[in-house]
Amino acid sequence: MTHLEKIYLGTVPVYALLLFLLGAGAVFMARSPVVIVTDDAFSALYGAHREHFKRIEMSVQLFRRVRLVRMSSDAELDAVVFAVQDAARNSLAAIFPYRYYNAALRYAGTNPRSATVVIAGLSSVPSGTAEEQERAAILFVKQDESYDFYRAGLCAALLSGRSASFAKQPDDDKSVLIITNEKNSAEAGNFFERGLRQGGSGASCVFRGISDNYPIENLSCVAFWGQSSGFLYHSAENSLPNIVFSWLEPDFFSPNVKIIIDDSPLQLLPLIVRSLKDSNLKNRLAAGEDAEVSIPSTFKVMALRTASIPLMLSLNIASHLPATISSEQMNSEE
Repeated sequence: MTHLEKIYLGTVPVYALLLFLLGAGAVFMARSPVVIVTDDAFSALYGAHREHFKRIEMSVQLFRRVRLVRMSSDAELDAVVFAVQDAARNSLAAIFPYRYYNAALRYAGTNPRSATVVIAGLSSVPSGTAEEQERAAILFVKQDESYDFYRAGLCAALLSGRSASFAKQPDDDKSVLIITNEKNSAEAGNFFERGLRQGGSGASCVFRGISDNYPIENLSCVAFWGQSSGFLYHSAENSLPNIVFSWLEPDFFSPNVKIIIDDSPLQLLPLIVRSLKDSNLKNRLAAGEDAEVSIPSTFKVMALRTASIPLMLSLNIASHLPATISSEQMNSEE
């Protein structure tokens, strides 16, 4: 084999790799992007750098462009709609926070080829059909509250009764404090307690609002669902393991926070896109019917704060376990 032949054979894999990368890049750019509406307040609390890198991560995971449209909190409806349209003419979906619901209505009325998604969380879905409002159908994304509370109960069982060295201690005489907000249902609390029991904890559950007085003795774990600046203070003041439902930048929290439950739009994005591919859901939306889908939040275990690899692994497993009992079954047992 001559020297030129060796050079030629050596360059073939390089050209093949370049062709593959060019082809993959072309497919990536050709796929319809996803547009997410956010605002300055969200970016400031979520973290600008975190938001940027999360967008890149989601783009790679979905293999399609993810574009963020950041608006001021007092932006006019037309300005929001125009900004979304300007970000992508033919997007796979435009995702609006619930506070921009009216902008989503207007967008759905003028962009029927793109899916319009509203992240409603625990808020009630507004009345009014697509036909009545002369718009395309809207997909409302609700928080899977029962599943989130169930997994939080499982995690609380693992954290409850841990000593400073994270050795497991009996917790039958202890209580787990759950601070909720006005939107949380009593049924969700039942799921938390069921998760706590199935996780092997004998601790009792104490439910309080963010502004209520609550016991500070004989507690083994605290779970914060109350969205208030107060829970940041309380999480820093107690030395107990904390579970926090929030999309805030993790560095904002004290080292006591062991698990963060995140329901931010970027975190929910993969499951939202997967839902849009569901045939039954697609048929409903195509027929002009608004639809709802419940999507669970993401549990982030703060690995460097657990000080125990077995505990960290157990928490990761518990946070991804499916609920083993439905709300109907639970109600029938009461």
